[in-house]
Amino acid sequence: MKLARNAPCSCGSGKKYKHCCLHLSVVQTQPPAQIKAHDGAIEKSMAWLATHQRKGWQAAFSRVMEELLDERDREAVSKLDEETIAGIQINLTEWLLAEGSILVKGVSRRVADYLIGPFGPAMTPGQRDWIQQMSQRPLRLYIVTDVHPGEQMTLCDALDGDAKPVVVLERSGSQSIHPGNFVGARIMRVGDHFELSGAAYQFSMMAGPTAANRLRDTAQEFGHLGGLAQEQALVLMSSWLQQYVSPVSMPAMVDHYSGEPIVSITDHYRVLDWNFLTRALQDCADIEGDRSNGWTRIMDCEDGQRRSSLSINPGKKPDQVEVFYKTQGYADQGRVWLEGLAGDALALLTRKVSDQKSWAQRRKKSGSTSAGPPGMPVIDPQELTELIAGVIQRSYANWCDEPIPALNNKTPRQAIQSAAGMERVKGLLRSYEFSEKEQARQQGRAEVSYEFLWAAIGLSR
Repeated sequence: MKLARNAPCSCGSGKKYKHCCLHLSVVQTQPPAQIKAHDGAIEKSMAWLATHQRKGWQAAFSRVMEELLDERDREAVSKLDEETIAGIQINLTEWLLAEGSILVKGVSRRVADYLIGPFGPAMTPGQRDWIQQMSQRPLRLYIVTDVHPGEQMTLCDALDGDAKPVVVLERSGSQSIHPGNFVGARIMRVGDHFELSGAAYQFSMMAGPTAANRLRDTAQEFGHLGGLAQEQALVLMSSWLQQYVSPVSMPAMVDHYSGEPIVSITDHYRVLDWNFLTRALQDCADIEGDRSNGWTRIMDCEDGQRRSSLSINPGKKPDQVEVFYKTQGYADQGRVWLEGLAGDALALLTRKVSDQKSWAQRRKKSGSTSAGPPGMPVIDPQELTELIAGVIQRSYANWCDEPIPALNNKTPRQAIQSAAGMERVKGLLRSYEFSEKEQARQQGRAEVSYEFLWAAIGLSR
């Protein structure tokens, strides 16, 4: 009998059908041409468990919630809106079907084994294979590197930098996800392609790296002991749930090499003698560039990498230059070096310092609700685009040869030597472009192109 959307669900959860098993059913909403051999496996398993193992199933669900969240956080989850709670139940339900256990006559049984065993529900071969495949394919954390909305997306393992990228066909999920996002998923083979099992644990840009670090710590603690995959799945789900009960704090941005907090420091100088300044910079072995495009001071680091410590860029006026640093230490050392080198050829006008704390304080003080950059005055959109383009160009001047944590501390140039690394580098570039697109839209300005990075690393889209 077909249930009404607002009727109590037949699985015994006590919730309305529209907020429970309706979300798990795909068969009744698909046209015959799209129905797959495994369709109905989840719904049939749920209905059978609700009829034959209702108490054991409810106890298993309660146990996993207690393992993932403490009492205070469980109370917070119970106060979320119905749609969010339904999504949480769907994800945890699938995990229980794939990896969980229930008590059957006092004996702990793995749910998946019980369902496809001789005493389980009557299933088609395709449905049995789906449940068995779910139990064999681990829940993993992935980074989204490419998206074709409504069609497919490319996923790279967030922990294993050498794992090959996987293209999964995904209609609904690919509508709301973007390059750079982290997602927990179980990847299934369907015929000649891959799909997601159904449950997806999407992380915010802030929470994704935190979850990845927790998973790495778990792997280090377990070593080669058995049960690591299941323990990591629990950590992944716990991290995902924490997003709903504990807001993620803004992480401190730190320069990878010096360990100092990243700040934006710009010294503005008037040039009193261009010829002397140009010759002095050209005579320095660690300086690259020219007057037209600006100069960069390169330092050879102990880890064998070459990094920028400062960049000297043309100013807004013909007789000015702007010297950019990304940490206080680089700025203090750089000013002494540059003024000693240039002598009377430069005259300091002002130093401007911007960091996360000062941005937030200025915004709070001004009462601004603008979507523009914190603390930035209202300026012409074209001028704002040019200003941000300059910041991006300076910030990424040596991007190709700087170690990046998202690439397992490899430089982009090193990473592209393998197919897996190349896709991760492309994913980074796509995430930069998506972020810039969103910021430009919010600020009512033109987008700044990252084409210079694609060209610098030698990659095509």
